[in-house]
Amino acid sequence: MKIKINNKIITDSTKEYKEGMLFLLTTQNEKYYSNQNYITPQKLLKNQKTKFIGITGTNGKTTTAFLIGYILDKLGFSVGIQGTEGFYLNNKKVEEKTLTTPPIITTIDRVYKYNLDFFVMEVSSHSIIQNRIDGIKFDLKIFTNLSQDHLDYHKTMSEYKKAKELFFQDEVLKIINKKYNLNINTNNTYYYPLAKSFETKLKGNFNQENFQSAILGISKLLNKDIEEISKIAKNFSGVAGRMEEVIPKVIIDFAHTPDGMEKILYSIKDNKIVVFGAGGDRDNSKRALMGEIADKYADYIILTNDNPRCENEMKIIEDIEKGIKNTPYEIILDRKEAIKRALEIQKDEYVLLLGKGDEKYIQKCNEKIPFSEREFVKKIKFWYIFKKF
Repeated sequence: MKIKINNKIITDSTKEYKEGMLFLLTTQNEKYYSNQNYITPQKLLKNQKTKFIGITGTNGKTTTAFLIGYILDKLGFSVGIQGTEGFYLNNKKVEEKTLTTPPIITTIDRVYKYNLDFFVMEVSSHSIIQNRIDGIKFDLKIFTNLSQDHLDYHKTMSEYKKAKELFFQDEVLKIINKKYNLNINTNNTYYYPLAKSFETKLKGNFNQENFQSAILGISKLLNKDIEEISKIAKNFSGVAGRMEEVIPKVIIDFAHTPDGMEKILYSIKDNKIVVFGAGGDRDNSKRALMGEIADKYADYIILTNDNPRCENEMKIIEDIEKGIKNTPYEIILDRKEAIKRALEIQKDEYVLLLGKGDEKYIQKCNEKIPFSEREFVKKIKFWYIFKKF
């Protein structure tokens, strides 16, 4: 990738490098370095006004990031949000998603391009291990939670946990979920959940935790009273595709882990029809656990495609089936037909469509097929309403 800063072309690729350019030297690419004129991320970011806020954890990163962005925007700051949903400037999308935490050159480009007061970023476990945040001096770090995910990459929960812990080994201001026993540097560390609950439009106990991590973090970072911050934050209505009720009693959510599913399903006390699948070519050990969670909380289950990628679609479903023991279910691989079926049999139950959230595609092998769960549900809502009467 090439970027232009202060009339200088900077690249992080030796293949792209030409005389007159600067090579962005990082721990990721240093083995390819061979006497090019170089500059480091540390030097490029050293004199910038931008303060960095990093959020890591299995679930809750996106909601926490957008809530922090909302608070800072209301306080009059220019804010960039980088993560699963792409890149947002003061809560307006300006760039599409690449990776949850893209290479450092992308982050640097955005700092200079948008002249930000605050840069809020989701920090994935992959990016920590791969040093994609190399050179960033964070001003606030937040840990949301830890549960099984990405074991196709980390192999064990122990290694996954260690990856998260690596992020918290410095003296930076840290906000940590006290439910988890982490091996971290505890200096300048504050813990939540707090003793009291706060008013919020966000649904679910898990979102109360996300809410608290955000308001506690900003109150400590800006040295402001937490009650003052909570009054600003309480009007935040959520993130698209996260616990989003697109039409009455039909909710879409990005939940794609056992813990994420359990948090969503537990929060809805009414009867539930749950439509979900699991990603292909990813951690297959979580699939039966996802089946168990659905079996525990759902009244009816429809198993369907998520992003099967290049893996056999029925093999994914069979892995999930291993966890379903008591709840009636059916298999409809076509996700559109699965949604239609759920709405067809729905009476007074909630329909929960899990796994896709705000994604705009279904990935089959190397093809991304355009698909918006929200738009599809809205498209057939008149049929849905007519059916009810």
